[in-house]
Amino acid sequence: MEMKKQIIAFKTIAIKEFLRFIRIWVQTILPPVITMSLYFIIFGTLIGSQIDAIEGFSYIEFIVPGLIMMAVITNSYSNVVSSFFQSKMFKNIEELIISPISENIIILGFISGGILRGLIIAFFVTIVSMFFTSL
Repeated sequence: MEMKKQIIAFKTIAIKEFLRFIRIWVQTILPPVITMSLYFIIFGTLIGSQIDAIEGFSYIEFIVPGLIMMAVITNSYSNVVSSFFQSKMFKNIEELIISPISENIIILGFISGGILRGLIIAFFVTIVSMFFTSL
């Protein structure tokens, strides 16, 4: 029975984190996509046109995986950090700490929210990168 409560707590925290950044998608999803578009324009198109192919790949095709991972890592990390900071500022973290939820479950719930945000960012940045690599 105890394990079932921990799983429910994990799902609750993960869903709360997911809804937190989806609710303000204009601030959490759109800016990284626009930023990566600027990187694709500056590094891929403008600078990349001056650089020869690297082992058969154009320069933009060469840098796209790195830029996608940069967006994923940066946004996953910032999601978890901002959630913890916000929880501390509004004193929600105290409620979580005194609850009968394991500390590991709390941390995994916050991390899963960061992972979900990173995957969503990866999806949209990959779609944008397909547009720039086809130019």
